[in-house]
Order: sequence, then C-alpha cells, then structure tokens
Amino acid sequence: MKNKHELEQIIRKNPQAVLIVNTHSRNGERLFFKALDLLQLHGIEVIAAYPVRKPERIRSVVSEVISQKNPLIIIGGGDGTFNTIIDLFVHQDTVLGILPLGTANNFARSMGIPMSVHRAIEVIATGKVVDIDLGMINSQYFINIATIGFSHNVVSATPRKLKRYLGMISYLLCETQYLISQELFRCIITTDGREETIHTRQLIIANGSFYGARKITPDAHIDNDTLIIFAMDSESRWQGLKFWIGFFLGRHLTFPQSRIYKVKEATIETIPRKYVIMGGEKTTQTPAHLSIDNEAIQVIAPQFFQDHDEEGCLQAGYPNESFQKGSCSWKVSGQQPAGGSTF
Repeated sequence: MKNKHELEQIIRKNPQAVLIVNTHSRNGERLFFKALDLLQLHGIEVIAAYPVRKPERIRSVVSEVISQKNPLIIIGGGDGTFNTIIDLFVHQDTVLGILPLGTANNFARSMGIPMSVHRAIEVIATGKVVDIDLGMINSQYFINIATIGFSHNVVSATPRKLKRYLGMISYLLCETQYLISQELFRCIITTDGREETIHTRQLIIANGSFYGARKITPDAHIDNDTLIIFAMDSESRWQGLKFWIGFFLGRHLTFPQSRIYKVKEATIETIPRKYVIMGGEKTTQTPAHLSIDNEAIQVIAPQFFQDHDEEGCLQAGYPNESFQKGSCSWKVSGQQPAGGSTF
C-alpha cells in the first residue's frame, strides 16, 4: 500500500480525478456542472463523472471506481453520503477529495474544508494528502459523528425541500416537536475498566470535531487517535431543549450536567436498547463497542490541517518529504534530525 506522500506525488504529477456527486443532496444537482468547470479551471482533468440521483446507488458507483485503481476520487455530498461510502476507502491506494454539498457538512468542517464549492476545489488543487482516523462501532465504520438518542427522528422528519432552502435552521425547526417528549434512558459507559452510569436523552460519539456546525470540544480533532463521548446527565424533561440550544449557541460545555469522555476504546450499554445513528440512518444497536482505526483513509486537506502523525516528526527535525506512513523514518542516507539519532 502506498503512503500519503507517494499518493500526493502521483496526483500532483498527473492531476486526474473521478468526480462522483450525490445530486440528491442539498446542493448536489445545482453544483455538479459547476464543479466540473472549476476542476478544469484548476488544471484537474476529470476522466469520469457520475451524477448519482438515487442515493442508494452511490455506494456501488464508488466501489466500482475504487476497483479501477483511480488514485483520486472526488465525492460531492453531505454527511450521510460520506458515511455511506467511507469504509470503501479504508486502507486503499485511493485519496478522497471532499465537496461539501449537504446541510451540516460536519465531516468537511472537521477536515477544515471550506463550505464554498469554489474554495473546496482550491483545496483539492493545492492541499496536502493526510491520513485520518475512523471511528468504529460494533465493527462498523463511521465518519465524524454517531449518535444514540433522538437524532434519527429529527433527520428523517426534516423535509428535503426545507433542508435545501433553510440548511441547519431546518433541523432546529423540526426538532422542537421531539425535544420535550423524548424518552429518558439509562446509559452505562465502560472504559479502562471503569464504569459510570448516566441518564440522558441523547449521546454523541465523535471521531471528528464538529456536530451541528459547532465544535464538540476545543481540542476535538479527526486525527488524534481519540473518540469523544458527550452527553447531558439529567432527568429533567427540558434536558433535550437545553441540549440543543446549548449546541446552537456553542455553550454546551458550560452546563454542569455535561459529561465528556475522551477514549480510545469503550463500551456503551443502554436500558432500554437503542439504535446507533450514523449519517442519519439506523445501523447497529447497543451494547456498542467503540474503537478507532488509526490512519484508516487518505484525504486531501488544506495545508494548515494538523496532521498528528507528522507533528512528532517535525518536532524531531524531519522535513515533510522524509515521512513514511506511521513512522519518522529518514530517507536520505547519512542524515539525521537535528540534535538526535536515527529511530
């Protein structure tokens, strides 16, 4: 398997890409042809383009394109689209380019991708290839965010036309009918041999940084080998309303009922059993075993994106071009990082 620097050299030497856009997503249909023009303007040859109008087909299209060994595949869609196809990129010699065309675009935000299609394509043309972590729940991959609680009701109840015209505000409008009446459940979180019980109406599991266009915590990052579990421990019937308003205002961490767990691995049990929601869809059920697949996929990110496996190498004095995946190996014979010895 090629490392990220080898793949970046291949892409920059021969800038070709396959474009796949979920035209059912909020802005997909309108922006598909604009993306084609902008990619050409930035010197990227689109060797194949697929406007996918039926969301259930996008996974088979992506799978077929990956099997053809294309080094760069650009996907346009929202968080649901990326959750549907992300496992297909795991440990492949294929780089993912991101066009955020959905409503919340939390995955793109966690990668530092601009929301404008113009600027997102600039990142694809000028950015760097990074390898990021993926979260796993009961052996199923998820990107950025998974939830246990009422999120599925909100996503499925929000009309597509409302999301198209109002974006994130549409979720706020449709959520009000669920906030007060949601069922309280008991949640047992076990990590490092320690067990804690809370009562909540929603649990957020974050591999990335953003949920609802807000950061989960100031230090949340999609590439730091850490999962974050967030919940509000409260039996109050107003907890759901307080939870959402807190997130909307960016003040969710100030509540005394807020609970934050930063883990590499954990088990979550609920009473009663609950579905885990990934990308707006019901997937597995509790009990849920959480883990991380480190450096699972390779993505084009902005130059400022903090790549944690390179951070230690830079501090040791290694230049960018010397990195090898998962290590700080030195390529040039006889040279060492300043003030140190070879690893």
